[in-house]
Amino acid sequence: MKKTSWKIVLPAMMALLLLLQVGCGSGSGNSNNQANQSGSSGAQSTNGGSKEKIKLQFWDMHTEAEQKYFEDLVKEYNAAQDRVQIEYSTYNQADYTATKLPIAFSGGNGPDIYMISPGDFMKFSNSGYLADLAPYFPEGVKEDFLPSALDAVTVDGQIQALPYEMELMGLYYNEDMLKAANVEVPKTWDELLDAARKLTTDKVAGLVLPPDKGAYFNFNFYPFLWQAGGQVLAEDGKTSAFNSPETAKALDFWGTFFQEKLSPAKLQYGPWEIDNLGKQTAAMQICGTWAVSRIEEVFGDVPIKLAPLPIPEGGKPVTTAGGWKFAVNAKSKNLEEAAKFVMWAFADQDTSRPLKWATETKFAYPARQSVIDAGQEIYNKGLRQVFTNEIYSSAIPEPVYNPAVVEAIGDAMTRVMFGDMTGEEAAKAADAKINEAMK
Repeated sequence: MKKTSWKIVLPAMMALLLLLQVGCGSGSGNSNNQANQSGSSGAQSTNGGSKEKIKLQFWDMHTEAEQKYFEDLVKEYNAAQDRVQIEYSTYNQADYTATKLPIAFSGGNGPDIYMISPGDFMKFSNSGYLADLAPYFPEGVKEDFLPSALDAVTVDGQIQALPYEMELMGLYYNEDMLKAANVEVPKTWDELLDAARKLTTDKVAGLVLPPDKGAYFNFNFYPFLWQAGGQVLAEDGKTSAFNSPETAKALDFWGTFFQEKLSPAKLQYGPWEIDNLGKQTAAMQICGTWAVSRIEEVFGDVPIKLAPLPIPEGGKPVTTAGGWKFAVNAKSKNLEEAAKFVMWAFADQDTSRPLKWATETKFAYPARQSVIDAGQEIYNKGLRQVFTNEIYSSAIPEPVYNPAVVEAIGDAMTRVMFGDMTGEEAAKAADAKINEAMK
C-alpha cells in the first residue's frame, strides 16, 4: 500500500473541520474577536447560513426622559428588523466627553454609534473617527435639512455627523428673587453685572456660568465674544482675529463674575443643569432650550422666567445654536448598518421620531424644515415662545475649531477668571497659540 503524504491529508482534514463548523452554526468566536479589535462588538453580517445578528454599540450621555427616548428608539429598531441588534449605553456627561469616549477610541474600542458635541467635533474628525454619512441619506431628505446645520458638520465635502437638534442659549432667572432684591430683568451687560452683585448671598449665586474648561465652557463664552464684536478667526478662516479690544472686553466681562465670586468656581449641579435655578441655589443662569422641559416637569412651582441674553452697549443680540450630533465610527466593521440606524432615527421620510424628540421629550429646534413646520404650535407655548419670538433670529451656529484653538480660547478665559491676566493680555497670548495651531 502506498504511504499517504501528510501534505495531502492535512488540507483535506482542515477543510472537513471547517465544513463541520459551518454546518453546526459555529464561528461566532472569530467574529467577536474581530469586533473587539475594531471596537465594534458582536456578530458580523448574516451570511453563510448564520442567523446571528450584527451587534452595534451605541453610546451617549443622556439621562431621564432623554435616556428613555433613546432606550425606546433602540427597542423599536431592534423589533422592526432581524438583522441588527443595537446595544445602548449612557454615561455621565462630564465623564463621557472627558474620559469615556477618548479612552475607548484611543484603545481601539470606540462604539459604532455615538453622540459628539460641536466642541469636540474637529478633534474626532482629525483623528479619523467620524464616518461620511452623505451616501446614506434617503433620497430627497438631505434637502430638508437646514443648510447651516449641515455646513457645521461638513469637512472636505463629507457630512461627518447627523445634526438632529439646535439648542439656543438664554438667561433664566428666578422672578421672585429679582423682585425681592428690587432688580429689573437685565438687558445690558452692566445691568447683568449689577443684578448679579445684588442677588449674590452666602447661599445663592447671582449668576451661574460654567467654571471648568471644556466644550460647554467655550459654548457659553461665544455669545459674549460675538456681542462685543470679537471673532476667533479672520474672514479667511486661516489666521487668528482673537487679539482685539473687542475680545479683551468680552474676556474681562466674563472674568469679573468669577473674580467677584458672583459665579461659583464649584457647582453642586452641572452648569448645563437648570437644577441650579430649580433648587434655588442660584438667582440667574445662562442655559439652553433643553432646560424648558425639566422646568415644566420638575420645577413647575419655582417662578423661573426667561429672557434674551443681555448685550453690551452698542452691541447686538446674539446667541449660540449648539446641539449634539449623531456620529458613526469610521473604523466600525459594520459602518453601513450603523449609518442606516442613524438615518432611520432622524433622517427618515417618517418625521415622527425627530418631532417627538424636539417637542415632547425635550425642547430644541429640529435641524429639518419639515419638522420645524410640523411642531410650530408647541414652539409658542410657555417659555418656548421667548426662544421662538425673541431669541431664535439672533442665533449663530456653534463653530467647530481644531482642538488646539479650542484649548487656546479656554486658556484665555481661565486666566482672566482667576486674575492671572487681563483680557488684553489673555487675548494676545491666545492669539499667538491660535495662529500657531492654524499653520
